[in-house]
Formats: sequence, structure tokens, C-alpha cells
Amino acid sequence: MKGGADNLAHLAGACAQISLAATLCNLAIHHRTEILLSQDADSTPATSRDQLRRAGDEMRQAATTYRAVARQLSRRLASFSERAEYRQLISDARRHRPPQSPATSPVPATRRRV
Repeated sequence: MKGGADNLAHLAGACAQISLAATLCNLAIHHRTEILLSQDADSTPATSRDQLRRAGDEMRQAATTYRAVARQLSRRLASFSERAEYRQLISDARRHRPPQSPATSPVPATRRRV
């Protein structure tokens, strides 16, 4: 697909943003739990609120990225000329791909038991 590498990079970035947001949520929960369990911990929820706010920001950015990529792909797939071009690219790729024989197919790795 045209722009496939760019789309993949955008989606990988969005996944990283979601991972960061999950980490920030985890930290916020950890800080609030620490306050409940420890008498000398910071009793204000400001740190947790800040982490949750940042998590929300990251999730919004990831959602924006996903929407932009989805919109772009939908437009391409809705276009008759783009679909014809993709069919041609797929056909060309299939013609130029060497046939796989059973001897060259990947063999699953065996796991050692320890």
C-alpha cells in the first residue's frame, strides 16, 4: 500500500502514546495507594491528578492519530482509481514473489524446558 510505512510509523507512535498513558495511570494509582498506606506520604492528590491529566492528553493524541490514519485509508479505499492501483501493486508483487517450497518454509522454533 502506498504510504504503508508512514501509516505504520504513525500507528506505532499512537501505540507508544497509549502505553505511556497506561504507565501514567499506573503511577497515579500507585501514588494514591501509597498515600493510603503510608503516613509520611504526600497527602495532596496533585501528583496523581497531574499524571492522570497527562495520561488523558496522551490518549487524546493517540486517538487523533488513529482517526487521521483511518480517515486517510478510508479515502484511499473509497477511490476507484486508488483501489485499481492497489490491485495492480498486489498483482505485481505476487508475480515477482518466488514460490515457496515446503523445504524453505520456516520451521517453528522448539522450546527448551529448563
